[in-house]
Amino acid sequence: MMKKGIGILFIGDVFGKPGINNLEKNIPLLKEKYKIDFIIAQGENVSGRKGLNENDYLQLKKIGINAITLGNHVWADENIYKIIDNPEIIRPYNINKNYKGHGTSVFTVNGYKLRITSMLGITFNKLLFPWNEETADNFFDAFDQIYKKDQVEKNVDFHIIDFHAETTSEKSVFGLYVDGKVDAFIGTHTHIQTNDAKILPNGTLYITDAGMTGPMNAAIGANFDEVYQRMRYEKKIKFTVSKNKTQFNGVYLKLSKDQKRKKIIPISLDF
Repeated sequence: MMKKGIGILFIGDVFGKPGINNLEKNIPLLKEKYKIDFIIAQGENVSGRKGLNENDYLQLKKIGINAITLGNHVWADENIYKIIDNPEIIRPYNINKNYKGHGTSVFTVNGYKLRITSMLGITFNKLLFPWNEETADNFFDAFDQIYKKDQVEKNVDFHIIDFHAETTSEKSVFGLYVDGKVDAFIGTHTHIQTNDAKILPNGTLYITDAGMTGPMNAAIGANFDEVYQRMRYEKKIKFTVSKNKTQFNGVYLKLSKDQKRKKIIPISLDF
């Protein structure tokens, strides 16, 4: 008998405590509505505005998050080193292998093997201290390494990529490159949900950016006035998390071996 596939909730960049509080209130409702089997959260902005610490990681797990992808701010909170090797935490794959942690993990969901990979864009995405490089490694080459290995070993049923990148061009081109090779390609990082959720020609579920879960009507999560003062007057002001009401951005993914059952549904809610 054919297994039913997997219902996945992918949550756009979770921003600070407002984002965590949003998840705590609404994950149970969303799980019931969409019949979710597995939840992935983009977590690089969870602790303050940058990074992920142990307390927030444990809170996300308590809420029901099964996997957390990270991006260019992975090392922003030094506390990350206490948890970076946990299998639920997936930092970018296309970086120097001397960095701690892992960029791809395989989970068992409904009897299927689900691979989740984090990749980092390069254009307009300069890496700052404590990174030792200015940009990530080539993401096409990095993907080929994983894909060729999976093709040989045939030990993965589904594969999802979180591509944490600045430009729509990188996301579009990389998405088309992996079309038919992965089951879902989710862009993150810009905190603005795009209106292009679709199934690519060879069957990969795609969206350019899943958006952000955190404060609304802010500077993509931070206080407007602080960001405005720096943009306009170049003032050296520390950004803080906005206290505005919050939004939930993400996508529902239905992964199935039956192509007719596959789907991607954007979720955008105000709370």
